[in-house]
Amino acid sequence: MTEQAVKARDHIIAVDDDITNLKMTGAILKNRGIRTTLLKSGRELLSSMDKGIRGDLILLDILMPEMDGFQTYEALRTYEKDHSLPETPVIFLTGDSSKDKETLGFSMGALDFVRKPFEAEVLIHRIKNILRNTRRIHTLSEKAATDQLTGFYNKAGITRRLEEECIENPGTLLMVDLDNFKPINDIYGHKAGDRVLTAFADLLRSSLRSRDITGRIGGDEFVVYMRDNLSRGSAIRITGQLNEDLLNAVKELLGDDMPVPIGVSVGAVISKKRCEYKELLEKADQALMYVKRNGKHACKIWEEDGFILSPSDQMDSLDKLNLILDERAVQNHAMWIGPETFVEIYHYILRFIRRYHENAYKALFTMFSENGEMNETEFSDKMAEFGECIRNTLRNSDIMMRSSNNQFFVLLPRVTEETISAVTDRILKNWEHTDESKGVKIVTETESVDISLEDRKKG
Repeated sequence: MTEQAVKARDHIIAVDDDITNLKMTGAILKNRGIRTTLLKSGRELLSSMDKGIRGDLILLDILMPEMDGFQTYEALRTYEKDHSLPETPVIFLTGDSSKDKETLGFSMGALDFVRKPFEAEVLIHRIKNILRNTRRIHTLSEKAATDQLTGFYNKAGITRRLEEECIENPGTLLMVDLDNFKPINDIYGHKAGDRVLTAFADLLRSSLRSRDITGRIGGDEFVVYMRDNLSRGSAIRITGQLNEDLLNAVKELLGDDMPVPIGVSVGAVISKKRCEYKELLEKADQALMYVKRNGKHACKIWEEDGFILSPSDQMDSLDKLNLILDERAVQNHAMWIGPETFVEIYHYILRFIRRYHENAYKALFTMFSENGEMNETEFSDKMAEFGECIRNTLRNSDIMMRSSNNQFFVLLPRVTEETISAVTDRILKNWEHTDESKGVKIVTETESVDISLEDRKKG
């Protein structure tokens, strides 16, 4: 960034009751291209902040009537704390040569002292040093407290912020959890999962107000603090809109045939008095668990007497479960999942096959570059396309995973020795009809899932 660009961004507020000194200071700053606001008293400074005028740095004269510089400094810090604003760097200006005032100013938190009359270049040099250091510290602090994927506070950042906020400003804490997010990672991969989280963060941001405080406290868990008491109707409305918008957004990202019933569950607690963040979080978590156990995709506000299912809730709980299970139709292609989930399902299917004496085949597809000169990105793109070809060719009872950077492993229930060649040939034929098939070779290995005599006895 050029020095001129840095200057163009700077905004300095100068506060001095001496009009001559104030105009001189303003002229020095404006001649350097620095945006300047000139104020004649501490009260004008506080009044300007009420109007939304905030500087990157304040030059504050000490000897002023009504409110001197030290009193103004204390009032400034109180105002910033009450309005949850970051502290603005302050340089004291004084014609007093006493060391006592300088000591007092530094003990209060001022970053520098400039004695009148001052030289223009000395003032500009000190301003630039403070702004540079302040930005560096702010950037480092912001990065340390920010979740890089969503732009919200991370767990440490939101905890520090809300430990103070919940005590000072009673309001409503929401704990928001994505329903059925893990299958997104398993089926589509972690990059797709990150895109879904980013899309959800955008939806959450657009659904809330600028003064609401949001953090990501886990992989798919978020907290929101609203500085007022949210009504039950508003909480239900926000949750319903998030569920609708999230499903639409994920369809746009992953396709209309996306089979996962993605959504959100929300646990809320309303604080009408000052409470500790930890206490509110525990209550919101209890409300969230209630939603998770009773159908998901909904909101529950924490209540003092807890959450006891009424007879009517118990009677229609199976209907709620059926609604969730039937929310998305089963798709007509193989289930492509990650290695960890694949292993669990694989062993479950093997137990089923062996117990009921079914047939099954395993197939391993390995891709090679024909000339060995293909770059990594192009090869990876072709592998991804080949995976889609396998997925769309197979049945919805088949499961597959990418077992290495150039291999796909497939389990094919109820496929026999007589039909396995037809299955693999159909995959290769469909692949050969694609543009991506050029320049690569596919090697196929198949093996029957053997049901030994010992297995038959156990079955």
